[in-house]
Amino acid sequence: MIRLREIEMRFDDARALSLPALDIAPGERLGIGGENGSGKTTLLRILAGLLRPTRGTVTGLPRPGRAVLVHQRPYLFRGTARDNVAYTLRLHRRPLREAEEWLRKLGAAHLAGRRAEDLSGGELRRVAIARALAARPVLLLLDEPRADLDAEGEEALNRVLADLDGTVVVAAPEPGFLPLERTVTLAAPGRTPAGD
Repeated sequence: MIRLREIEMRFDDARALSLPALDIAPGERLGIGGENGSGKTTLLRILAGLLRPTRGTVTGLPRPGRAVLVHQRPYLFRGTARDNVAYTLRLHRRPLREAEEWLRKLGAAHLAGRRAEDLSGGELRRVAIARALAARPVLLLLDEPRADLDAEGEEALNRVLADLDGTVVVAAPEPGFLPLERTVTLAAPGRTPAGD
């Protein structure tokens, strides 16, 4: 169980996130909603272990390397789509042949030999998610994963997430396009957050 209590994140004098409490159960599919500036990305970065909150406590995070964040504007390394997924497989000492399988699951097998710099926004996102999934994370964090995806890409993402064993946290203004068990809506700092 991941537990966050009395979380506040400040950058200089600006408060970026204010969250009284949040519990995330193992294997849960959680949506984080809210308007721009409510702290969705900041919360994902805290859950990924990339930021420490200015105030509050976070317990139960996975050990380093077991939480993977796919950024709102994902980036790929130089090389092909296959090279990008293979990089993660090498890091985790998994068979490189799995690269093709992860790309196929995201509907991106046809992109395997394409160079990263030649991919469209939606293609780049599919490859970035395939690379993240290749790590087999226990906590997958997706920041606005729908951006740039067409209907086929959204369907592929839904299928993959439905079969995933780990915990998934999706941040988006309206995350309900994915099969989620619960959604928490962040308010802009200074307002009261809500949950359903």
